[in-house]
Amino acid sequence: MRRTVDLSAHINQDVRRGHPADFPVALEPLHHGDPDSFRSIRPVPHRLAVVREDTGEAIGVVSDRYKLVPHQRILEIVEEAIEPLDAGPVPRGIYVDRGGARMRALFKFPALARPVAGTDEICPCLKIQNTYDGTARIGVQIGAFRFVSTNLAVGGGGVFAGGFMSIHAGEVPIEEVGRQLAAYLLGFETIVALYAAWSEQPIPAEVLEAILKPLPRRAAEAINKESAGARTVYDAYGAATRYATHECRSYRTAFDMLAAINAAFQEAFPAAREAPEPHLQLAGKP
Repeated sequence: MRRTVDLSAHINQDVRRGHPADFPVALEPLHHGDPDSFRSIRPVPHRLAVVREDTGEAIGVVSDRYKLVPHQRILEIVEEAIEPLDAGPVPRGIYVDRGGARMRALFKFPALARPVAGTDEICPCLKIQNTYDGTARIGVQIGAFRFVSTNLAVGGGGVFAGGFMSIHAGEVPIEEVGRQLAAYLLGFETIVALYAAWSEQPIPAEVLEAILKPLPRRAAEAINKESAGARTVYDAYGAATRYATHECRSYRTAFDMLAAINAAFQEAFPAAREAPEPHLQLAGKP
């Protein structure tokens, strides 16, 4: 039975559950047949096995188009992006299960959390999922969670401004994750100021329709439907970015759609006041 991830369980602490994520993996040819008769063993066309090199255990069977992205490499890129930033403590939850075949991680930056509207506070975060058995696409989501009292609002409570979800095939832009994360954290004060203005600004249905018009028809219709109950620009923006990071079939489409959404919303509802001084700096720099 699959255990759910409690996103509020490690607001101020690290959580690591399951197998370590730093084991070596490799793609190996897949064969079938009678192991006692060498001559009967045949290769399986267009299929490869994902093998743990530390134990020799096969933890997944994938197509020959599969792009292997090790769990540990993703985590290392995040750590490399965080290291030069003066971001304070960074609690993280890292969950590895199915013998190491699946990894989910959440990095949070509570020192940067800021109020948006009343008691609604948002905290920068990075969500990651990666699998070796094809049960889910690789996913990286950069953005913020909305806090309600001391609990994380989950399900519609996330505001994502970057990242992608993609199948494990072709080019997977993992190196881009660090750059996007650093840029998002360094500009978070300005982003919060804009979100705060949007949280007080009603959004007429005709304006939202005009904003979504440049998007592909299917995406525009889905976002418009999900935004049916949106009362503010902030609510509609959250629905739009959620669609881009969760529903696109490739990272390139996700990047393009996020860029279009951000440009359209910021053009329609520009910041009404001067951007604040950034709270976060590169470590060792004023």
